[in-house]
Amino acid sequence: MTNIILLGPPGCGKGTQSKILEEKNNFKQISTGDILRDTVKSGSKKGVMLKEIMERGDLVPDQIVIDMIIESIKLNKNKNIIFDGFPRNLNQAKALEKALEKESMKIDHVLLLEVNFNDLEERIDKRSKESGSEKRKDDNVEILINRLRVYKEMTLPIISYYENKNKLHKINGMMTIMEVNKKINEILN
Repeated sequence: MTNIILLGPPGCGKGTQSKILEEKNNFKQISTGDILRDTVKSGSKKGVMLKEIMERGDLVPDQIVIDMIIESIKLNKNKNIIFDGFPRNLNQAKALEKALEKESMKIDHVLLLEVNFNDLEERIDKRSKESGSEKRKDDNVEILINRLRVYKEMTLPIISYYENKNKLHKINGMMTIMEVNKKINEILN
């Protein structure tokens, strides 16, 4: 089984690439964003708390996310897995490693989708128009600015962590969707 992490700032295309890999390459996408949004939609006490955190653009507390991810790993341990939006900080990266080791699994590749931060607002605006879906509450400029700040402070440091483990692959996320997917497949093959 192959397990990969897709990293990159909000709006860089992680979700899009995960869905393509899921459809064409037999991967199971584990998206913290999707898991969290589903929990919010449930209207549960936990969902209400998560909604407030996410609408501010802040990171959900590590232990909540880690517990959700561990549950997903156990349900999908016999599949190729894409971790989309996780880990987001060093603590989560180390917790993921431990959880995978307990299941006799490991991370094979970490794919970093690099994009120009100045173009992200336009990309996110385009995302809701192209998908035909309602614009997400976390897809406005003020929230994006906060999400980018959180990304720079919390997520960027794990890039060197995975570089030191020789697992990191940098991909120009400004290419077309299919060009990015082609690069990903070159790395996986």
